[in-house]
Amino acid sequence: MPKIAGVNILGLVLGALAMWVLGFIWYGVLFSDAWMSASGFTEEMFEGQSPLWMPAGFVISLLLTFGLGWHMKQKSITKLDTAALFGLWMALLIGVPLMMYGYVYSPTHSWELLLIDSGYTVATFVAACAVLSFFD
Repeated sequence: MPKIAGVNILGLVLGALAMWVLGFIWYGVLFSDAWMSASGFTEEMFEGQSPLWMPAGFVISLLLTFGLGWHMKQKSITKLDTAALFGLWMALLIGVPLMMYGYVYSPTHSWELLLIDSGYTVATFVAACAVLSFFD
């Protein structure tokens, strides 16, 4: 299978797809109402928004998965358990601190929103790294 900078393209696409699907489940099913409330959004704010923005989320997932995969290759991480642990550490050391900017600079300082977004970040980093571990 072809690779980009050592990252298997099929693994990259499937890892990004795992992130994207988890996003739908996380924000669209499990925490939809809580996220909307904590964010200060209403259903009306989303009316008329183009669905063409949704694929942009997949592009972001591709970029994140590629970055994780590239770092995994640099560290020769190929085992599932090591990959999942690597994803956890990357989420806790990079992903969650990035989420904290929103908490710090938002006028609402919503712990609920921070926990929802951080939980998603941890879950998706671990999932993407786990998927990537199956592709060399």
